[in-house]
Amino acid sequence: MDYTELKKEIPEIFEKVKKNVKKTLNLHRAGVSLGIVEMGMSMHGFIGGMHFSPGTDIVMNKTPLKILLTTQPDEIVRAYVYHILLHEYLHSLGILDERMCRELTLKITEQVYPQNDYPARIIAKKGIAAFISNQHLIYAPPALKPDGISIERIDGFDSESYSYYS
Repeated sequence: MDYTELKKEIPEIFEKVKKNVKKTLNLHRAGVSLGIVEMGMSMHGFIGGMHFSPGTDIVMNKTPLKILLTTQPDEIVRAYVYHILLHEYLHSLGILDERMCRELTLKITEQVYPQNDYPARIIAKKGIAAFISNQHLIYAPPALKPDGISIERIDGFDSESYSYYS
């Protein structure tokens, strides 16, 4: 899979995230948008994604996506995207405490994917370092929206929210 193909799959992955959150927590939010941004990485780790409360925007870091697409099987890439979208979607639902959000991300992932060896479950439990050594997600997003950074919007993201226009 390449980056262009992944961008087409991301809305489907997000629909799974919303369905799983609705099923496990009975929570739902419409109108979420996703942008992909080059946020880079450091030797200490990287930020996989961010949500800017109280808004509807989620941004995902493009740098680790590009690395995963060239080094990992498609299943790992999809599991990583699922994990980031789930975590940030939970933030968009008002779960702002990072520790609580990580715990709920793991809880939902374990309920949805009961197999211990399922990649999304491994990422939720051990982080992406389980698949890319020496890389850790940092759960410390900056306090401000990244003004001036080019955001690539994902077409068709959260399309269910707009189905009433049809």
